[in-house]
Amino acid sequence: MRRKIVTPEIETIIRSNRRSFSLEVKPDGRLIVRAPKFATKGQIQAVIEQRAEWIEATQKRLARQYPSLKPKTFTAGEAFWYLGELYPLQFTNRGRPLLELDGVFRLSEQAKDRAKDVFIKWYREETRAITQQLIEGYIKQYHFDVNQVRITSARTRWGSCSGRNNLNFTYRLCMAPFDVIEYVVVHELAHLKIRNHSKAFWKAVEDIKPGYRQQKTWLKQHGALLILD
Repeated sequence: MRRKIVTPEIETIIRSNRRSFSLEVKPDGRLIVRAPKFATKGQIQAVIEQRAEWIEATQKRLARQYPSLKPKTFTAGEAFWYLGELYPLQFTNRGRPLLELDGVFRLSEQAKDRAKDVFIKWYREETRAITQQLIEGYIKQYHFDVNQVRITSARTRWGSCSGRNNLNFTYRLCMAPFDVIEYVVVHELAHLKIRNHSKAFWKAVEDIKPGYRQQKTWLKQHGALLILD
């Protein structure tokens, strides 16, 4: 008798001008569905049911591959990412700054009860500073037309580009190695001129960031670890 497969829950649906459906299982088990802009809920659900066995098997495989993927507890000794390196957390009696990185992350005892918010604020500021510096350099060299740069709390995207030439980057980006940050910035800048993922787009990325595939692979393999929750 065939075992009954439970239909997986959808974490996020991303609609675009694509013609086909794409399913992605994140290392923490979340299911991301990319669908045509006008796909109905019934059509999406049918695709999920058709691929239910594959989704379940992939979730189990990733759970074995990433057994330590769990929310941060913000306790002493716990390690946090910055520029591709892990730094342990220590607490300090100093009131200001609430958080600093000096070989270790030092968090003020006063901020213990809101540690996550303090970390997010710190990561936002770092990501903004790093991406802004990179973007300014690329603008001078390649004459990109950038409107605004925003730092978001996106969980499923490292960056995005709007039709109004606004660039968005998740605050988690500064947890990645610097060359990976460069790749993400170049990726979104290239979208200012080519709004798809055609061969011409990837050629534009490679012209600015040769060897970008290495950084793309790193992000795919390790990106799920760069989290606070």
